Amino acid sequence: MDRVGDRGEARRPLCSRCDVGRVAPIMYGYPNFTEALERDLQAGLLVLGGCTPRPERWACLACHTRYREMPGPGQRWGEIVQGVPMEIGILRDGEPARALVTVRRHEPWTLALQIDGVDLIDCPDGPQIIAQGNDLFGALQQLCRAADRLKVRLLVNGARRDAYRCQVDGPDTEHLVSFLQPGRPASLTDTGAIFDPADASLIGTPDEQDRIHAGR
Repeated sequence: MDRVGDRGEARRPLCSRCDVGRVAPIMYGYPNFTEALERDLQAGLLVLGGCTPRPERWACLACHTRYREMPGPGQRWGEIVQGVPMEIGILRDGEPARALVTVRRHEPWTLALQIDGVDLIDCPDGPQIIAQGNDLFGALQQLCRAADRLKVRLLVNGARRDAYRCQVDGPDTEHLVSFLQPGRPASLTDTGAIFDPADASLIGTPDEQDRIHAGR
């Protein structure tokens, strides 16, 4: 039995994803359901993680997000939490599918894309596409280039042909992209979350994005 983490309430912060649920340590292995264990489970002092140990050490009691390490204040950008996979839509050989994208680091910005059934780089966490950039948008552009070589298109705002790194200065705009309007100054009303879904008809390539930005 592998019990991970400290059960103390002071060590159990609110979930960085939902800001509602308390995070509790995960217990891996086949449990012996004693009265004490039942009380801990009912009190939300720990979470059963299954028989096979995994890298995640903590889990939210409300939204069930799992964490390897609890992210600090500088590791969250809007709905994006470092180390927490986000499900996104993709086009794979022209057919709709789903994939997972994760911000692995932000110094430098590092993204990982996981797609079931696609032959990708074999990393410790499984087959992935890995891409880096000087900012989140730059990392996404590199991710799109690598995915395009596998005939995969990401159906997110940051992959729209009219999208570009946020053109509005602000303390918390890393997770936003601007939708460029010719002859119109950038404003927050023309922005969207970088990984929010976008229609396939709006998706372009990084080269198209660069050309539109250069000619606006």
